[in-house]
Amino acid sequence: MKNRQHLRNISVGFCMIAVIGTPIPLLADTVEIDNIGLNEYLQRVKANHPFFIQQNLNHEIEQAQQDRYLGDEDWVIKANPGYRHEERSASIAFVAEEQDNLTLNAGLERRFWLNGSSLSIDYNYYKLEQQFAVPIGSFAEHSNGLSVSYSIPLMKNKGGVLSRLDYELQAYNIDLSKVNSTENQERFLEQQGLMFLDWVFVTEQRLIAKTRLALADEELIRTKKKRRSRLVAEVDVLRARDAVINAKQNLSTIKSQWRAIQAELATQSASLDLYQMEPALDLYTLKPAPLLEQALSVLKHNARELQAFDVRLAQTERLQNGYDNQKEPELNLVLGGGLRSEAGDLSGSAKFDQPQYMISVNFRYPLGQRTATADLNRARLQKRQIREAKNSAFRQLEAQLRNLVVQLTELSEIIELNKEQIEVARLRTQEELKRHNQGRSELSFVIQSRDNEQNAQLIYAANAANYQKLWLRFEALTDALLPGSDRI
Repeated sequence: MKNRQHLRNISVGFCMIAVIGTPIPLLADTVEIDNIGLNEYLQRVKANHPFFIQQNLNHEIEQAQQDRYLGDEDWVIKANPGYRHEERSASIAFVAEEQDNLTLNAGLERRFWLNGSSLSIDYNYYKLEQQFAVPIGSFAEHSNGLSVSYSIPLMKNKGGVLSRLDYELQAYNIDLSKVNSTENQERFLEQQGLMFLDWVFVTEQRLIAKTRLALADEELIRTKKKRRSRLVAEVDVLRARDAVINAKQNLSTIKSQWRAIQAELATQSASLDLYQMEPALDLYTLKPAPLLEQALSVLKHNARELQAFDVRLAQTERLQNGYDNQKEPELNLVLGGGLRSEAGDLSGSAKFDQPQYMISVNFRYPLGQRTATADLNRARLQKRQIREAKNSAFRQLEAQLRNLVVQLTELSEIIELNKEQIEVARLRTQEELKRHNQGRSELSFVIQSRDNEQNAQLIYAANAANYQKLWLRFEALTDALLPGSDRI
C-alpha cells in the first residue's frame, strides 16, 4: 500500500461509557489491531442495523393487506330467527283472536372471484299458530324449505374482473414496497459507506500527521544541538519548538476525529470489536472511469428508481381496465331451485316434496355514464403523468451520472498531478534542508517547506478519498451497491 504503514500494535485503554448501551474503549493495555474492509463493514450493517428489518417489514405489511382481501371469497353463515305474537279484537268474524309466528332463516353464501358469481344456500322454517273463537278453535301450520340460488354476471364484472380488482391492485403495492425498500436500504448503505471512507481518509491524515511530528521532533533535536554549538540563533530553537507544538495539536485533533468516526461506525454496525480495528482500504488504488454510454444503458434499463414508475404504470393500467368494465351494463343471470313442504304438524312439514325452480335476468344500466367516464379520463391522465414523471426521473439520474463520470475522469488526472506535486515538495524540502545546514538559509524555510510537503500529501489523500466516494456514489446510482436480489 502506497504512502501508508499499518500499525499492528497500539496502546489503548478502556473507559466504559454508555452510548446507546455500547461500552466505548478509549484508552490502556496493548491489544492486537485487526483490519476491516468496506464490504465487511457494510455486511455488518446489513446484518445488525434495525433499519433493514424496518424496511423489509413494509413488504410484509403490504402482503398482509393483500391477504385481507381474500376474505371476500370466504363462506358466510347467516341466520335470522324470529318470534311474533299478536292479539286482535274478538268482535271481528273469522279473524284470529291470538296469533303466534315462529320463523328461522339460515344459510350459507359465497362469492367466487373466478367468474364473479355468487352462490346462496338457504333453509327456511315457518310456524303459524292461530286461536279463533268457538266453533273454529285453534289452527296450526308448519312450513320447511331448502333453496339454492346462483347468480353469474354476463357483462359487468364478467370473469370476476371487478371482484378481484382490489386484490390485484394490492399486488402492485407489494412490488412497489419491495422496490422502495431496497432503494432505501441502498441509500442507507451509501451513507454508511461514505462515513467509512471518511474514517479511511482520517486514518491517512493521522499517518501523515505522525510523520510530520516525527520530522519536527528530529528537527528540534538537531536545532538544539546546533544551538549548543552556537551554530544557530535561539530564535531557530523557538521556531523548531513551535513546529513541534503545531504538529502535536494537529495530530491530537485528527485522533479525536478518528475516534469519533470509529465510535459512530461501531454503533451503526453494532460491532464492539470495531474499537480494536482500523480500516483496510487503499485510497490510492484507482479504478478506471466508467464508460458513459454503457453506464447510461444500464441506468435506463435496470435503474430501480425507474422500475418503481413501471410498477405504478402497470397498476394504473389495471385500474383503467376495471373502469372500462364499470361502463358495461349490469346483466346478471340468476338460477334458483329448491324443495319445500307444508303441513299442520312438524313431522308432516319435513317431507320436502314440493319442488320449485326459478330463472331470471337482472338488468341495470345508468344513462350518461358520467362517473365511469370521469374515472377513465382520470386514469388516462394519471398514466400520462407517470410516464412524464419517469422521464423526469431519468433526466435527473442521467445528469447525476454524467456529473459523476466527468468528476471521476477529471479527478484521476488531478491525482496524477498531486503525485508530481508531492515529489516536487519533497525535493524542495531536501534542498532547503541542505541550504540550512550549509548556513545559507533560515530554519523557517525548512519548516515551511515541510509544511508544504505535508499539505501536498493531504491534498493527495483528500482527492483520493473523494475519488473513492465518487465511485461509491456511482455504484449506488447504478444499483450495484445493493442489487435487487440481495435482500436482507
